[in-house]
Amino acid sequence: MAKITTARVFMSGRSQHVTIPAAYRFNTKTVEVRPGPNPGEIILSPGSLPKPDWEKIWAMLDAANFPDDFLEDRDMRLPQERDLF
Repeated sequence: MAKITTARVFMSGRSQHVTIPAAYRFNTKTVEVRPGPNPGEIILSPGSLPKPDWEKIWAMLDAANFPDDFLEDRDMRLPQERDLF
């Protein structure tokens, strides 16, 4: 089990910062922050979900060779008009 160390907490403007000891440094630009199992605890995890690679997504859709009439029979009616309260 990893040794527990102490880190410095300080304010910068209206933001709170924590100096992470060298043994626990992240090699990412962002971290995910979520509540820990006990009140007042937080858990930091490296990174977040990667941003989508839109060029790759469009290439995959092009490669799928959907037929020209794909979703043509889909019901595209306008929404019903309804009375509000």
